[in-house]
Amino acid sequence: MDRTRQTAYVAFRLACRLALAAVFLWAGLEKAFDRQESILAVDGYDVLPERLVEPVALLLPWAEIAIAALLVLGLFVRFAGIATAVLSGVFIAGLAQAKARGLDISCGCFGGGGVGGGGVTWWEIVRDGPILLGGIYLALRPHGPLQLDNLFLVSEDHDHEATEDGYGEPGSGADKAGAPARTG
Repeated sequence: MDRTRQTAYVAFRLACRLALAAVFLWAGLEKAFDRQESILAVDGYDVLPERLVEPVALLLPWAEIAIAALLVLGLFVRFAGIATAVLSGVFIAGLAQAKARGLDISCGCFGGGGVGGGGVTWWEIVRDGPILLGGIYLALRPHGPLQLDNLFLVSEDHDHEATEDGYGEPGSGADKAGAPARTG
């Protein structure tokens, strides 16, 4: 992989991680400190049994904030990518079913929500697609720059040259953590 392409690849992965973190942090913080609005938003989708509405509404924002923190720190990136993809998939399904049923709710994605919001728009459904794809990408390619996971990476074969994740070019002698490979 040439140096320009490798740099672009590494920059894309970092940008993906930080963009998803920003979205989840914004969404989580907006909902975390307005408990009643979060409950109304979750209830407005009319899919959960009544006894689960409040626990989901109270835990969801903190899950989003936790995922954002993992993404910013670059810690457990594969897990954070999977969690991002799963939550985005659930959000897309929830929005799509609300649209299909003609529910008069606002999405509640970034706070607010509940009945009387004018209905879910196609834009709100489509908007979550890149978030889903970004989560899948990070789940499949979790190793990148500026992340704590790199501190815990241990290459089983130190003579192996990493090209899959952009941490070395053939002949560079770099292992997956970007350190020089041991020889001899």
